[in-house]
Amino acid sequence: MDQETTLNADLQLATPELPKLDCDYKASTIQSVSPPKWHNLLQGVAQATKALLTNSDRTIAINHALAILGQATAAHRVYIYEYHPHPVTGELAFSRRFEWVQSGIIPQHHNPVLQNLSHSEFDLQEWHQRLTAGYSVCAIARTLSQPQKQFLESLQVQSMLLVPIPVDNKIWGFIGFSDCHSDKQWSQDEEAALIAMGAAVGSIMVYRRMSDVLYSERQQAQKQLAESEERFRLMVEGSEQVFFYIHDNAHVFEYVSPSVQAVLGYTPEELVGNVYHLIMHESSQALADELTDRALLTGKRVDTFAISALHKDGRLLVLEIAETPVIRNGQVVGIQGFARDITDRHQALEQLKAIAKRDRLLRGMGERIRTSLNLQIILDTTVAEVREFLQADRVYIVNTNIRGSESAVIAESVAANYRSIREWTLTSKIHEEALHSYFNPRVIYVVNDTSIKADLPAVIAQDFINFQMRSVVGVPIMVEDQFYGLLVVNQCAKPREWQHFEIDLLEELSTPVAIAIQQAKLYQELQRFNAELEQQVEKRTQELRQKYTELEELQNIKDEFLHAFSHDLRTPIMGILLVMKNFHSLSNGEPVIISTPILERVIQSSERQLKLIESLLEAHSSNVKGLTIQQLPLALHSFTQAIVKDLEPLLFKHQATITNQIAVSVPLVAADSLHLRRVFENLITNALNHNPPGLHLILNAIVDNGMMQCTIADNGVGIDPDVCERLFDRYIKGNRSQSTGIGLGLYLCRQIISTHGGQIGVISQPDAGAKFWFTLPLANPFLDL
Repeated sequence: MDQETTLNADLQLATPELPKLDCDYKASTIQSVSPPKWHNLLQGVAQATKALLTNSDRTIAINHALAILGQATAAHRVYIYEYHPHPVTGELAFSRRFEWVQSGIIPQHHNPVLQNLSHSEFDLQEWHQRLTAGYSVCAIARTLSQPQKQFLESLQVQSMLLVPIPVDNKIWGFIGFSDCHSDKQWSQDEEAALIAMGAAVGSIMVYRRMSDVLYSERQQAQKQLAESEERFRLMVEGSEQVFFYIHDNAHVFEYVSPSVQAVLGYTPEELVGNVYHLIMHESSQALADELTDRALLTGKRVDTFAISALHKDGRLLVLEIAETPVIRNGQVVGIQGFARDITDRHQALEQLKAIAKRDRLLRGMGERIRTSLNLQIILDTTVAEVREFLQADRVYIVNTNIRGSESAVIAESVAANYRSIREWTLTSKIHEEALHSYFNPRVIYVVNDTSIKADLPAVIAQDFINFQMRSVVGVPIMVEDQFYGLLVVNQCAKPREWQHFEIDLLEELSTPVAIAIQQAKLYQELQRFNAELEQQVEKRTQELRQKYTELEELQNIKDEFLHAFSHDLRTPIMGILLVMKNFHSLSNGEPVIISTPILERVIQSSERQLKLIESLLEAHSSNVKGLTIQQLPLALHSFTQAIVKDLEPLLFKHQATITNQIAVSVPLVAADSLHLRRVFENLITNALNHNPPGLHLILNAIVDNGMMQCTIADNGVGIDPDVCERLFDRYIKGNRSQSTGIGLGLYLCRQIISTHGGQIGVISQPDAGAKFWFTLPLANPFLDL
């Protein structure tokens, strides 16, 4: 049978035999007691403790102690409840075991409602939670919830105070103090004193259970009672359950309360006789020594302070310490104090600070993204602030899409005594494959200690060694739902247990980093678009300028054409008109005989006008409707011989000569003889008209790339290269003479050759003659040449 079961059995056996109180505690005496003062309260706690320790009968001792506490607190009812499993359901329940009441107050000890009472029955869960945590429950009935109010009013309770009874670091039950007539406000001193009393009751219960074994030590316990009363005074001043006593400035524990085991994991026996540095983290030892020595030297209390303490299992705790000097005969003989575990509160405060700092970090980055388009400044500031916030050794952002010699690290903040990750490079194809296979682009990668990470590929483990990466967190950065890279944090000095809020911060930061990167990309695209737009505008402007120039040139050409056309038409008409006027002046009204030479001159002038008009119409027709040709096999040698023969008068007029080098054996061409004749005639007459007398021309033809290439070369004045490119356009004339033709001859040549499926051009330089060439298809392209 365990200790708690034995204790419960002892108490239950004693329940039905509650003796009446001695006359010292009669109701009349108690009712006349004035409200307790501090001295009376301390005295009552001490007397109740003494009654529990000195009376051999457990039942009498407990009832005696309750009566003393009732008198000391002026309560109408004082009672003890025990927590235990419900006999039917097995859930946690509590039952009233002891009770003392003033005269005139109805006892409730045998009330069946107060036996096997469930917390849920009257909504009492919160009371149990506070008592389990070591705190008191102080309540006024009228201010409670309806179930709680109903429960207390059924017991004639106006106000109450409950304090826990801990046994072996567990909640055994509680002591209750009720006022049945008024809404009593329990002072902090009363609460503290009665909490101490509850702790004493629990300790004494354990003590009484072991009394048979420890009976021989009772006398020693009684000798230490006076010192215990002083320790209880300190309990009243504090609100926590861990008490200690240090004898002198050696800082050695002389006494530590049993509750230390629940807080620090040590038993009192493990600490008594040891220097208090045993439970302190090295960072707090200097502060504790300074404040404790000051209290020993001055005899004055020091302000409450916090230290970092070490649990027996190695966990780091935060303790709140209050110390008071112990003075005897005017001399400081030691320090007594209490320690309270405030780790949760401290961590909560630190987390609140971290959350506030994190929020400032996120807001700051969001503000930079809104106000700046400089991606590098945003990223550099971000990694610096993250490293400062996490107190890390290295923080960097890597773009995994960068290849080649360029560094993939786009931003980094690193402590001065560690290598820059920008020095990192891929050593081999195996290295690159290992990285891509090991790091999942959508998973947060966390390694608290790389030295014990078993599944690391050898090349990655070597990277960690080379750059002293003892602890790593890598968070993926997704840009437009595509894996961009990683936000990485390194601890280089030692391993690190990464906290959830730290990882959450990095994950939250990855989003604004991605937004900044995407914003920069959009800005770059906008800049590129603007540049392209400017280029397009410039190009369109140049095109417009070119078109304007061409329009001006066409206007000039038009003016020149009109001038040339009018001149060409005017010349024969003026000649005919002069002849006709001359005949008219000589006729004197008589018939006139026109000589044959004059008639031929009139006919030639008329034919020239007709030919000029037909050329103009033909050029327009070929441009609008296209030429209609009939390609038949044609022998170039005989064809060109006939053309040269027909042009002999023109050659004679210009004192020119032609050498026909076209061989009789050249293959036949597929051509329209009528239109091809016009090409040869136009090219030859063009050469004659644009060169001084004495010109020499050479005709030739060769097969080149499956086509017949014909050439007409002269030794004339030549043509500027820039004119050569435009010479076959409509209304364009060369500058080799002062001829006034309208510039349609060469244009018609190009139309005819193009219709045949060939090309035409000219090769010339000033003062170096000109070589006109054009190509024609062969009549039999498969003939073996």
